[in-house]
Amino acid sequence: MKPSILFILIFTTISITYSQFDKFVFQLGIGGVDPYENLKGTYYRIVYDRGIPLIAPDTNLYSTHYGAKPGLYFYGKAKVNFDKYNIFRAMIDLSYSTFNTFEPSRSGNIERVVHIDTTTYITPVSTTFNYTFNVFSIGLGFEVAPIAFTNVISPFIGGNISFNAFNSRLSRTENYTDSISFNINDYRIGFNIDLGIEAKFSKMVGAVIGYKYDFGNVWLKNNNSGIADAYDWGSSNAKLNDEGGPYFSSIQSPLISSDLYLLNGKQKKINWGTFYLGINIYFDTHTKTKPPNKK
Repeated sequence: MKPSILFILIFTTISITYSQFDKFVFQLGIGGVDPYENLKGTYYRIVYDRGIPLIAPDTNLYSTHYGAKPGLYFYGKAKVNFDKYNIFRAMIDLSYSTFNTFEPSRSGNIERVVHIDTTTYITPVSTTFNYTFNVFSIGLGFEVAPIAFTNVISPFIGGNISFNAFNSRLSRTENYTDSISFNINDYRIGFNIDLGIEAKFSKMVGAVIGYKYDFGNVWLKNNNSGIADAYDWGSSNAKLNDEGGPYFSSIQSPLISSDLYLLNGKQKKINWGTFYLGINIYFDTHTKTKPPNKK
Protein backbone atom coordinates (compact mmCIF):
# COMPACT_ATOMS: atom_id res chain seq x y z
CA MET A 1 0.00 0.00 0.00
CA LYS A 2 1.35 3.44 -0.93
CA PRO A 3 2.30 5.71 2.01
CA SER A 4 -0.12 8.43 0.81
CA ILE A 5 -3.10 6.02 0.79
CA LEU A 6 -2.10 4.62 4.18
CA PHE A 7 -1.87 8.15 5.57
CA ILE A 8 -5.36 9.01 4.25
CA LEU A 9 -6.87 5.85 5.79
CA ILE A 10 -5.24 6.50 9.16
CA PHE A 11 -6.33 10.15 9.12
CA THR A 12 -9.91 9.23 8.17
CA THR A 13 -10.11 6.57 10.91
CA ILE A 14 -8.81 8.98 13.53
CA SER A 15 -11.26 11.69 12.39
CA ILE A 16 -14.27 9.34 12.50
CA THR A 17 -13.26 7.90 15.87
CA TYR A 18 -12.80 11.38 17.29
CA SER A 19 -16.26 12.41 16.11
CA GLN A 20 -18.08 9.35 17.49
CA PHE A 21 -19.77 9.05 20.88
CA ASP A 22 -19.59 12.77 21.63
CA LYS A 23 -23.26 13.83 21.41
CA PHE A 24 -25.18 12.41 24.35
CA VAL A 25 -28.92 12.98 24.75
CA PHE A 26 -30.97 12.22 27.84
CA GLN A 27 -34.72 12.09 27.36
CA LEU A 28 -37.50 12.07 29.95
CA GLY A 29 -41.19 11.85 29.17
CA ILE A 30 -44.72 10.67 29.76
CA GLY A 31 -47.42 9.27 27.51
CA GLY A 32 -50.45 7.09 27.12
CA VAL A 33 -50.58 3.34 26.41
CA ASP A 34 -53.28 1.47 24.53
CA PRO A 35 -53.48 -2.37 24.65
CA TYR A 36 -53.88 -4.48 21.49
CA GLU A 37 -54.26 -8.11 20.50
CA ASN A 38 -54.80 -10.37 23.55
CA LEU A 39 -53.64 -7.77 26.05
CA LYS A 40 -56.87 -5.76 25.79
CA GLY A 41 -60.14 -6.86 27.34
CA THR A 42 -62.59 -6.37 30.20
CA TYR A 43 -61.59 -8.10 33.42
CA TYR A 44 -65.03 -8.34 35.04
CA ARG A 45 -68.55 -9.55 34.15
CA ILE A 46 -72.05 -9.21 35.57
CA VAL A 47 -74.11 -12.39 36.10
CA TYR A 48 -77.49 -13.03 37.71
CA ASP A 49 -78.37 -15.70 40.27
CA ARG A 50 -81.98 -15.90 41.51
CA GLY A 51 -82.45 -12.40 40.16
CA ILE A 52 -79.49 -11.01 42.14
CA PRO A 53 -76.81 -9.20 40.07
CA LEU A 54 -73.34 -10.50 40.89
CA ILE A 55 -69.89 -9.32 39.81
CA ALA A 56 -67.07 -11.73 39.03
CA PRO A 57 -63.86 -11.89 36.97
CA ASP A 58 -64.54 -12.37 33.27
CA THR A 59 -64.54 -16.03 32.23
CA ASN A 60 -61.97 -15.27 29.51
CA LEU A 61 -59.62 -13.32 31.76
CA TYR A 62 -56.13 -14.90 31.50
CA SER A 63 -57.39 -17.76 29.31
CA THR A 64 -58.04 -15.58 26.22
CA HIS A 65 -57.03 -12.04 27.19
CA TYR A 66 -55.36 -10.04 29.98
CA GLY A 67 -58.17 -7.53 30.62
CA ALA A 68 -56.09 -4.40 29.98
CA LYS A 69 -57.52 -0.94 29.31
CA PRO A 70 -55.67 2.30 28.36
CA GLY A 71 -53.22 3.69 30.89
CA LEU A 72 -50.09 5.76 31.43
CA TYR A 73 -46.45 5.49 30.37
CA PHE A 74 -43.31 6.91 32.01
CA TYR A 75 -39.82 6.61 30.56
CA GLY A 76 -36.22 7.72 30.50
CA LYS A 77 -33.90 7.25 27.54
CA ALA A 78 -30.24 7.84 26.70
CA LYS A 79 -28.83 8.19 23.16
CA VAL A 80 -25.35 8.52 21.76
CA ASN A 81 -24.20 9.09 18.19
CA PHE A 82 -22.21 6.73 15.97
CA ASP A 83 -21.19 9.40 13.46
CA LYS A 84 -20.25 13.07 13.58
CA TYR A 85 -23.55 14.12 11.98
CA ASN A 86 -25.59 12.40 14.72
CA ILE A 87 -27.62 10.48 12.12
CA PHE A 88 -26.98 7.00 13.54
CA ARG A 89 -27.50 6.53 17.28
CA ALA A 90 -27.43 3.80 19.88
CA MET A 91 -29.99 4.02 22.68
CA ILE A 92 -31.06 2.48 25.95
CA ASP A 93 -34.32 3.17 27.73
CA LEU A 94 -36.17 2.32 30.92
CA SER A 95 -39.95 2.51 30.91
CA TYR A 96 -42.98 1.73 33.03
CA SER A 97 -46.42 1.16 31.50
CA THR A 98 -49.43 0.86 33.78
CA PHE A 99 -52.76 -0.15 32.25
CA ASN A 100 -56.32 0.19 33.60
CA THR A 101 -55.41 3.59 35.05
CA PHE A 102 -58.89 4.97 34.45
CA GLU A 103 -60.84 1.81 35.32
CA PRO A 104 -59.01 -0.10 38.06
CA SER A 105 -61.96 -1.09 40.27
CA ARG A 106 -65.57 -2.28 40.09
CA SER A 107 -68.01 -2.92 42.93
CA GLY A 108 -70.96 -5.29 43.29
CA ASN A 109 -71.97 -8.47 45.08
CA ILE A 110 -70.47 -11.92 45.20
CA GLU A 111 -72.01 -14.98 46.86
CA ARG A 112 -70.80 -16.84 49.93
CA VAL A 113 -71.93 -20.25 51.17
CA VAL A 114 -73.02 -20.25 54.84
CA HIS A 115 -73.84 -23.43 56.81
CA ILE A 116 -76.11 -23.08 59.84
CA ASP A 117 -76.80 -26.38 61.56
CA THR A 118 -77.96 -28.64 58.73
CA THR A 119 -79.12 -25.81 56.47
CA THR A 120 -77.00 -24.29 53.70
CA TYR A 121 -77.53 -20.68 52.69
CA ILE A 122 -76.07 -18.75 49.77
CA THR A 123 -75.93 -15.08 50.64
CA PRO A 124 -74.66 -12.04 48.68
CA VAL A 125 -71.66 -10.14 50.05
CA SER A 126 -70.64 -6.63 48.92
CA THR A 127 -67.36 -6.88 47.03
CA THR A 128 -64.94 -4.62 45.14
CA PHE A 129 -62.63 -6.01 42.49
CA ASN A 130 -59.47 -4.14 41.56
CA TYR A 131 -57.30 -5.00 38.57
CA THR A 132 -53.98 -3.73 37.20
CA PHE A 133 -51.57 -4.86 34.50
CA ASN A 134 -48.08 -3.34 34.49
CA VAL A 135 -44.92 -3.66 32.39
CA PHE A 136 -41.41 -2.59 33.36
CA SER A 137 -39.13 -2.62 30.31
CA ILE A 138 -35.45 -2.22 29.49
CA GLY A 139 -34.78 -1.52 25.82
CA LEU A 140 -31.55 -1.65 23.81
CA GLY A 141 -31.69 -0.41 20.25
CA PHE A 142 -30.66 1.65 17.28
CA GLU A 143 -32.07 4.83 15.74
CA VAL A 144 -31.71 6.72 12.45
CA ALA A 145 -32.35 10.48 12.16
CA PRO A 146 -31.61 11.46 8.52
CA ILE A 147 -31.52 15.24 8.98
CA ALA A 148 -30.19 15.47 12.52
CA PHE A 149 -27.23 17.51 11.25
CA THR A 150 -29.58 20.54 10.87
CA ASN A 151 -29.83 20.75 14.69
CA VAL A 152 -33.40 22.08 14.37
CA ILE A 153 -36.06 19.52 13.41
CA SER A 154 -35.12 15.87 13.31
CA PRO A 155 -37.56 13.04 12.41
CA PHE A 156 -36.32 9.62 13.48
CA ILE A 157 -37.15 5.93 13.30
CA GLY A 158 -35.69 3.15 15.39
CA GLY A 159 -36.18 -0.14 17.11
CA ASN A 160 -35.36 -1.87 20.38
CA ILE A 161 -34.96 -5.34 21.77
CA SER A 162 -37.02 -5.13 24.95
CA PHE A 163 -36.72 -7.09 28.18
CA ASN A 164 -40.14 -6.97 29.81
CA ALA A 165 -41.19 -7.74 33.38
CA PHE A 166 -44.97 -8.21 33.54
CA ASN A 167 -47.13 -7.92 36.63
CA SER A 168 -50.87 -8.52 36.82
CA ARG A 169 -52.81 -8.14 40.06
CA LEU A 170 -56.46 -9.02 40.66
CA SER A 171 -57.77 -8.29 44.16
CA ARG A 172 -61.09 -8.85 45.87
CA THR A 173 -62.23 -6.86 48.91
CA GLU A 174 -65.31 -8.02 50.80
CA ASN A 175 -67.34 -5.64 53.00
CA TYR A 176 -64.66 -2.97 52.39
CA THR A 177 -62.29 -4.63 54.89
CA ASP A 178 -61.12 -8.14 53.97
CA SER A 179 -58.88 -8.31 50.89
CA ILE A 180 -57.31 -11.18 49.01
CA SER A 181 -55.39 -11.03 45.75
CA PHE A 182 -54.02 -13.06 42.86
CA ASN A 183 -50.71 -11.98 41.28
CA ILE A 184 -48.82 -12.84 38.09
CA ASN A 185 -45.12 -12.06 37.79
CA ASP A 186 -43.34 -13.15 34.63
CA TYR A 187 -40.67 -12.12 32.10
CA ARG A 188 -40.54 -12.01 28.30
CA ILE A 189 -38.30 -10.72 25.53
CA GLY A 190 -39.84 -8.73 22.69
CA PHE A 191 -39.11 -5.77 20.46
CA ASN A 192 -40.62 -2.44 19.49
CA ILE A 193 -40.68 0.01 16.60
CA ASP A 194 -40.29 3.67 17.53
CA LEU A 195 -40.72 6.81 15.40
CA GLY A 196 -41.17 10.52 16.03
CA ILE A 197 -39.85 14.05 15.67
CA GLU A 198 -37.35 15.94 17.79
CA ALA A 199 -37.05 19.73 17.94
CA LYS A 200 -34.01 21.51 19.36
CA PHE A 201 -34.78 24.81 21.10
CA SER A 202 -31.28 25.62 22.31
CA LYS A 203 -27.86 24.05 22.63
CA MET A 204 -28.98 22.20 25.76
CA VAL A 205 -32.76 21.68 25.54
CA GLY A 206 -35.26 20.23 23.08
CA ALA A 207 -38.52 18.31 22.87
CA VAL A 208 -39.74 15.08 21.31
CA ILE A 209 -43.09 13.67 20.24
CA GLY A 210 -43.35 10.04 19.19
CA TYR A 211 -45.20 6.77 18.89
CA LYS A 212 -43.94 3.25 19.48
CA TYR A 213 -45.51 -0.18 19.11
CA ASP A 214 -44.42 -3.04 21.35
CA PHE A 215 -44.49 -6.75 20.60
CA GLY A 216 -44.03 -7.69 24.24
CA ASN A 217 -43.86 -11.48 24.41
CA VAL A 218 -42.16 -12.70 21.25
CA TRP A 219 -39.78 -15.03 23.10
CA LEU A 220 -39.95 -17.16 26.30
CA LYS A 221 -43.68 -17.96 26.22
CA ASN A 222 -44.79 -20.66 28.63
CA ASN A 223 -47.69 -22.70 29.93
CA ASN A 224 -47.82 -24.14 33.45
CA SER A 225 -50.50 -26.82 33.73
CA GLY A 226 -49.81 -28.33 37.16
CA ILE A 227 -52.19 -28.03 40.10
CA ALA A 228 -49.43 -26.27 42.06
CA ASP A 229 -49.44 -23.58 39.32
CA ALA A 230 -53.21 -22.98 39.52
CA TYR A 231 -54.68 -19.50 39.29
CA ASP A 232 -56.01 -19.37 42.83
CA TRP A 233 -56.82 -16.60 45.30
CA GLY A 234 -53.78 -15.92 47.46
CA SER A 235 -51.28 -17.00 44.78
CA SER A 236 -48.51 -14.41 44.50
CA ASN A 237 -46.24 -15.65 41.72
CA ALA A 238 -48.33 -17.21 38.95
CA LYS A 239 -47.18 -17.26 35.32
CA LEU A 240 -48.61 -15.67 32.17
CA ASN A 241 -49.49 -18.97 30.44
CA ASP A 242 -49.30 -17.18 27.07
CA GLU A 243 -48.18 -20.26 25.15
CA GLY A 244 -51.68 -21.70 25.36
CA GLY A 245 -52.87 -25.02 26.76
CA PRO A 246 -54.65 -26.43 29.82
CA TYR A 247 -54.33 -24.94 33.31
CA PHE A 248 -56.31 -24.87 36.56
CA SER A 249 -58.14 -21.84 37.95
CA SER A 250 -60.61 -20.95 40.72
CA ILE A 251 -60.78 -17.14 40.40
CA GLN A 252 -63.59 -16.74 37.85
CA SER A 253 -66.48 -18.05 39.96
CA PRO A 254 -69.06 -15.56 41.34
CA LEU A 255 -69.29 -17.89 44.33
CA ILE A 256 -66.54 -17.66 46.94
CA SER A 257 -64.97 -21.09 46.56
CA SER A 258 -61.62 -22.83 46.35
CA ASP A 259 -62.80 -25.34 43.73
CA LEU A 260 -60.39 -25.68 40.82
CA TYR A 261 -61.57 -25.91 37.23
CA LEU A 262 -59.53 -27.11 34.26
CA LEU A 263 -59.45 -24.46 31.50
CA ASN A 264 -57.91 -24.46 28.05
CA GLY A 265 -55.92 -21.29 27.48
CA LYS A 266 -55.37 -19.61 24.14
CA GLN A 267 -51.95 -18.61 22.79
CA LYS A 268 -51.76 -14.88 23.44
CA LYS A 269 -49.94 -11.87 22.00
CA ILE A 270 -49.11 -9.09 24.47
CA ASN A 271 -48.86 -6.01 22.25
CA TRP A 272 -49.45 -2.34 22.98
CA GLY A 273 -49.02 1.10 21.42
CA THR A 274 -47.64 4.19 23.13
CA PHE A 275 -47.99 7.88 22.27
CA TYR A 276 -45.47 9.98 24.21
CA LEU A 277 -44.08 13.47 24.79
CA GLY A 278 -40.70 14.26 26.29
CA ILE A 279 -37.88 16.72 26.81
CA ASN A 280 -34.33 16.29 25.53
CA ILE A 281 -31.23 17.38 27.41
CA TYR A 282 -28.17 17.57 25.15
CA PHE A 283 -24.54 17.01 26.18
CA ASP A 284 -21.91 17.64 23.50
CA THR A 285 -18.58 16.27 24.78
CA HIS A 286 -16.71 17.07 21.57
CA THR A 287 -14.00 19.57 22.52
CA LYS A 288 -12.59 21.97 20.02
CA THR A 289 -8.94 22.95 20.04
CA LYS A 290 -8.50 26.64 20.69
CA PRO A 291 -6.37 28.54 18.16
CA PRO A 292 -2.98 29.67 19.46
CA ASN A 293 -2.74 33.24 20.77
CA LYS A 294 -1.27 35.65 18.32
CA LYS A 295 1.70 37.64 19.49
